[in-house]
Amino acid sequence: MTATLAPPGPTRTGPSAPRTRHTGNAQWAGGAVTAIAVLLCCLSVHGVLEGSAWLWPLGMAVAAVVAGTALARWFRFPTALVPVAGMAALVLVLTLMFSADAAFLGIFPTAATLERAGTLLAGAQTTVITQVIPVIPDAGVVFVACLAVGLVTVLVDTLAVTLRMPAASGFGLFTVLLVPAIIKPQSVGVAGFAAAAAGYLLILAAGTWQERRDRAVQGAGAPASRPSGPQAAGAAGIGAGALVAALLVSLAIPGFNAGAFPQGARFNFLTGTTGLNPVVTLGNDLRQPTATGRITYATDSTRPLYLRSTTLEDFSGTRWAPDTRENDRQSGVEEMAAAPAPDPGIPTDTVRTVIGSPSYASPWLLAPYAPSAVSGLEGSWTWDPATMTILSGTGSSEPRSGYEVVSEAPIITGEALSGIPPAPADAVDPMFTDLPGNLPQIIRDTAREAVADARGPYAQALALQSYLRGPDFDYSLEAPVEGGYDGNGIDVLARFLEQRSGYCIHFASAMAVMAREVGIPSRMGLGYAPGRATGTTIPGPDGTELDEYAVDARDAHAWPELYFEGAGWVRFEPTPSRGVVPAYSVERQQNAASAAQADADPRELQNPVPPALPTTESEAEAESQPLAPEETAGAPWAGVGIGLLVAAAAVLTPWALRRRRSGVRRQEHAETGSAAPAWAEATDLAQDFGYRARTADSPRSYADRLAVQAELPQHAANALARLRTAYEAEAYANPASGPRTGRSRADWQDVDVLRSALRASAAAPVRLRAKFIPASFFPAPRAGQAQARPPSSVPGS
Repeated sequence: MTATLAPPGPTRTGPSAPRTRHTGNAQWAGGAVTAIAVLLCCLSVHGVLEGSAWLWPLGMAVAAVVAGTALARWFRFPTALVPVAGMAALVLVLTLMFSADAAFLGIFPTAATLERAGTLLAGAQTTVITQVIPVIPDAGVVFVACLAVGLVTVLVDTLAVTLRMPAASGFGLFTVLLVPAIIKPQSVGVAGFAAAAAGYLLILAAGTWQERRDRAVQGAGAPASRPSGPQAAGAAGIGAGALVAALLVSLAIPGFNAGAFPQGARFNFLTGTTGLNPVVTLGNDLRQPTATGRITYATDSTRPLYLRSTTLEDFSGTRWAPDTRENDRQSGVEEMAAAPAPDPGIPTDTVRTVIGSPSYASPWLLAPYAPSAVSGLEGSWTWDPATMTILSGTGSSEPRSGYEVVSEAPIITGEALSGIPPAPADAVDPMFTDLPGNLPQIIRDTAREAVADARGPYAQALALQSYLRGPDFDYSLEAPVEGGYDGNGIDVLARFLEQRSGYCIHFASAMAVMAREVGIPSRMGLGYAPGRATGTTIPGPDGTELDEYAVDARDAHAWPELYFEGAGWVRFEPTPSRGVVPAYSVERQQNAASAAQADADPRELQNPVPPALPTTESEAEAESQPLAPEETAGAPWAGVGIGLLVAAAAVLTPWALRRRRSGVRRQEHAETGSAAPAWAEATDLAQDFGYRARTADSPRSYADRLAVQAELPQHAANALARLRTAYEAEAYANPASGPRTGRSRADWQDVDVLRSALRASAAAPVRLRAKFIPASFFPAPRAGQAQARPPSSVPGS
């Protein structure tokens, strides 16, 4: 920092230091600032959790933690026990909010409280797995949020207040920002980032204020104290550096999508595994810029296979999620009762498929419909006779590979479906026909409009599919995000039908819900579209050759399944440009080959129909290819623009802060007449131009050496001498002797004279460095600081 500042006054530290009103207030003020900063960061979680009702329990948890740590500091607990007090306060407030009826006196935890906590954690896990953001903040989710944010508050408070390391507390705040950065499609967002930055800068400002108060209390009676400028500049510099780092991080660190942080630079922390938690990550998986989460399957099927993970039947409520139906599931998947058998007139095809999914992490097992037996699995598994979904009995999400699925696929034709009448009311469970009572009118009207001329369930299904695949609807991954209707739910579906732009989850749910509206039982399947052939074959368990295919995150898909009496559950494909339209659902007037070509994945349109089988090497090369030039044409220029802005900010920030510090000192000198600000500015100027102080320097020795080394002209040397003399007279005078007449007074014009002389004698590179990279702005090593000697050792005092 600056050379030869005023000597510190008497300092008392440690447990014996007296506790004053100032230090007591500071403990509570520091805790309050910590709480405000953490809550400001929590605002970025809006959009991950629905609504704002979760804020008040978070606020209570944060307030309890900072109150506990402040009380521990007030009663002078050992430093190691202060965070323990905060965690104890967190346990008490969580018990009060979530388990008061099972606690002693409503606040002290018991064994029953721990059981309740386990139940809440399990409920939160289920919610996170099965819901799309924004997640409904039920008791389990809010409990986990309060627990996590409370622990973050303990960390931030410990660093910022207890250990007096406010800059390091940013790591704790960053952990809160990671949640929206990983989950939300648009990352933290400008508003969330601004709130978090304000909280961090507030902690830095509080740390600076606390340091000044401590110095004022410890140095009471000293003639001068260290100016606030260097501390304020340091705090602001840390904040500016954090801002620059945040802007650079999305460009420099792998794992961020293209975009300028914090808006649009979403951190893809979990792209190593697909983890298709149904519905939840579907949109995010599709938005992956590159192929991730590769899954392979080899099959003897002659038709494209969809790998189904689970189904969605309950279309009530604001959020849709798969129902595990624990009470209806059966154990063991080695032999499974086949799905409702079709009429004898509809033949079935037995298909064998070997699936390798080392990057797929989900409790739901991938399998073609309808599975009748699964082998090669470890652990316990259950299956649902109504939906034929397979779920881990322990909830394990470990990746699996090398298991075989035997499935029975009915061979459906349009002729067979066209003669099937509407299903009886009791043909299927009511969960496949129920609709919420508050179904928006636009859904009812659209369904009636789409099937106006159709007669019979098959014609109605074709009409719904054709309506959604028509020219009025567009496939878009970004429109739902920009329009605020990403995800699923009745309200989301209504918005989709208004905007008529979305992706598979919207098209599939629209057809499923509208099918129920016209009397056709329905559900929605989730999993993967057929993918791409690898061009290789592998031997099956019985020695037959199986053709291998590969899918990845880009093939994550949703589709409707409609029930036809006698044929069972039949898949349709209403999403334009995705998946494969089944032959039985292609209207007779269309050419089947052209329809298949129109529905190929846009990335594969260059392939003829049927698509040419690429080799393994060519597929790997294709997956690693960058985006097309037209898709990335603007990206380099955007990166250059951001880089220039960041570089300008990095260059101008030290210059601006140095000028502000000089202005603050000039104003302090004008208001108080003190020589300390003028002398501090003079020594900082000298250091900016490369004249560093030495450890043993007194003000006089440093000034004398500076005059010689800088070859100051006489008028500048005289100005430096006047500044030094005024500072010595002020810093080393005896306060008890009162004012002395004839004492030299510092004049800021002497500072300006010294600045001009130093600039005139310096080379151009030195002047630029002094202006834009001022050495005094950055703390110098302690060995290079001048020490103020006691009065008896200062020559001439």
